Amino acid sequence: MKKIDLKISLFLAVICLIGGFFVLPYQIATLQDTFPQENDSLIEALPVPYSLMLVINSIQILMIAFFLSFIGIKLARKTGFSLSILDAFFQKEKIKLETRKVIVSIVFGFITAFVLVGMDRFYFQNKIEILGELQSGFSLMGLLAGIFYGGVFEEIMLRLFFMSLLVWILMKLFKRDEKKLPNYYYWISILIASIVFAAGHLPATNMLFGELSFVLIVRCFVLNGIGGIFFGYLYWKKGFEYAVIAHMFTHISLQLLFNPLFH
Repeated sequence: MKKIDLKISLFLAVICLIGGFFVLPYQIATLQDTFPQENDSLIEALPVPYSLMLVINSIQILMIAFFLSFIGIKLARKTGFSLSILDAFFQKEKIKLETRKVIVSIVFGFITAFVLVGMDRFYFQNKIEILGELQSGFSLMGLLAGIFYGGVFEEIMLRLFFMSLLVWILMKLFKRDEKKLPNYYYWISILIASIVFAAGHLPATNMLFGELSFVLIVRCFVLNGIGGIFFGYLYWKKGFEYAVIAHMFTHISLQLLFNPLFH
């Protein structure tokens, strides 16, 4: 399987490279919308010219994605996770894209997007005044960054690599056979990966709101953690590709439906 794993890793890394060319412009555009008085200084603050920074950032994402994919695939094969669609594609076998699993993935993505926008609109906006001033309408750059970067790169990091690593560590610590792993190994990995992903958004939350109050911390963990639970469950029960579909559809639902609808 070494050649197949290498091909899959390279394929995923190239998709992430594409995402890299969208995520930086989207991040800068978001900051410019949030801090319009500092539009010029945001670009000027970059250590190198913007175009060069874009290339450097994308290449870094490519390299990280390739490394984490390759290691993650090895770990996934030892811990009961599946990459059946990618395996079939690169082994030139018939691809079995199961309709029921696709529908479940789309529904999970839809629910995640609704929770993200709905919790802000109907709950957190009443607790955090500045939320009402932050407009999040349709963004083509946000849509593309969400599909290629969020849907693939973040799933490589959090599911394919990190969740697989956590299950593998538990397996080794308690000397369990890979065919007899208890369900709670997977639930532990799902929850830890979700918490880590949410915690990774705390610096951005602090930058956006200028503080980290209790309500803001709760918002950060709730909104960024809910998707991780759904995507982690799909990775475990359906396969890596279905977690990717759900994550992608979360961003599609956000940009094409819920952001325009609620803002």
